[in-house]
Amino acid sequence: MGGLQFAASILNSLAWPTVVVIVAVLLRRELASAIRRLTSFEFRGAKITFDAISNFQQIERISEAAASKVLSADEGVLAVSAEPEFSLLEARAESAPRRAIIDAWGLLEYQLDVAADWIDPERPHGWPQVAKTLDGWAQWKVLYPVVAELRRLRDYTARAAQQPLSSDAVRYVGVVQDVVTTLRASFNPPFENRSGGDG
Repeated sequence: MGGLQFAASILNSLAWPTVVVIVAVLLRRELASAIRRLTSFEFRGAKITFDAISNFQQIERISEAAASKVLSADEGVLAVSAEPEFSLLEARAESAPRRAIIDAWGLLEYQLDVAADWIDPERPHGWPQVAKTLDGWAQWKVLYPVVAELRRLRDYTARAAQQPLSSDAVRYVGVVQDVVTTLRASFNPPFENRSGGDG
């Protein structure tokens, strides 16, 4: 093999890796965006499903089941309607999905504080304290993983450089609505019976 043939074989073997690296560098933002939206990957018979999406689908099922269980158990208690604020959030999810997710968490966090006040009004608010306060509530064992995942997704959304998809924001708002409906049905009305009546 002569010197020119050797140089040609080296250039030929480096051509494809070089092209791949150049394309990856030039399209890094687009590739990163595509990878973030990837829900599963299959290669040679092995399939990988990414946790955020599969967990969220499971979270949706759990929250719907918890909401229907509480509403059916409390037949005499009329759930406070969560429609007005959630219809606004669903509309916002189309135009500003990040803001909708953060605002939906704010509504849920407020409702968690109300529920914790119902159980123990002397305890401070804030995530770890509210979670401990709600430990005595039977439904909390079912709802805690849902709320923890919603909190994790809100934190991720607040830190992420890219906007979430509108469809994901709508799903997030729907799950938050189920949880808030469950909380409102279980702790309805939170303060009317405990206030002195001089409202």
